[in-house]
Amino acid sequence: MLFPKRKRKEYTGHKVVDVELLVGRVLEKFKLAEEMQFQSLSERFQEVVGELVFPHVKPLEIKKGILSLKVDNSAWKSELFLQKKAIIDKCNLMLGSPVIQGIRFV
Repeated sequence: MLFPKRKRKEYTGHKVVDVELLVGRVLEKFKLAEEMQFQSLSERFQEVVGELVFPHVKPLEIKKGILSLKVDNSAWKSELFLQKKAIIDKCNLMLGSPVIQGIRFV
């Protein structure tokens, strides 16, 4: 016989777990959820701030619910600071859950 027969594994008795739950656990464990949310937000950030503001601001990261934004100058920083609540609301609406709790301007 060229190939030995594999032994058949017996049932282990563990509960069946929903795949969605398992994927969620993996994303949390490896800190991929924030990275995926950031990527999704970055791709559609022009929809959040509008086409006039978009060239002057760039999303940098999401860390512990804080969205960091790189702004061209202090004038744009002041303008965006006044729109902070609206930006947070639009981001969370786009992501489908209250991921963004605050904004940090850099």
